[in-house]
Amino acid sequence: MPAYQQINEKMIEVKLNNEEMYAKKGSMISYQGEVSFSPTYLAGQGVQSLAMRSATAEGYSLMMAKGRGTVYYAYNDLFVTVIPVRGDTLYVESDNVLAFDARMTAGTMFLGNQGGIQGMARGAVSGQGLFTSTFQGNGDVVILSDGNAIGLPVTPEVPVCVDPQAYIGHTGQLSSSIVTDLNWKTFVGQASGESYQVKFSGHGTVYIQASER
Repeated sequence: MPAYQQINEKMIEVKLNNEEMYAKKGSMISYQGEVSFSPTYLAGQGVQSLAMRSATAEGYSLMMAKGRGTVYYAYNDLFVTVIPVRGDTLYVESDNVLAFDARMTAGTMFLGNQGGIQGMARGAVSGQGLFTSTFQGNGDVVILSDGNAIGLPVTPEVPVCVDPQAYIGHTGQLSSSIVTDLNWKTFVGQASGESYQVKFSGHGTVYIQASER
């Protein structure tokens, strides 16, 4: 399996041993060894998933790296974080995906499937659309963020509320709902700008960034 090592906050090193991995187009900054690069369209997806990405615009331009050697990735001075996925599903905004390996199955999910109408509302409020990317299997996904990404644990006893603009992704058995803060200040034009939050409940982890896009 590809071996990931975080060189610093903004660069990742991936060692390949006759393996394949996928990364955001334009993110490869250096490599050593016998590694070939080519554009890819499926990248762990089936034809049906690819068609759904095309229809929903929840896609990303990827390059496949294959061979034996070491590849270095970075993108637009953003911070990188390696998230291990072990038999679970990672839900993440496509713009935040830097790289993943061929062990992962990529897909697209309709947010309405998570919490029904509440899931749809999350996409509408955040401006990120009603679809998100999914990764399943046993592998690693590298994400991008403004500043260091933070993983907040969620338990049934301690749910987590997140600004939808700071949300990157989540793993685990979580359900989401919209929480509104409508008080008299909202109606007189003195709202804090935090009128809507996404509340995550269940067992899992929510990843956020120190930025409101």
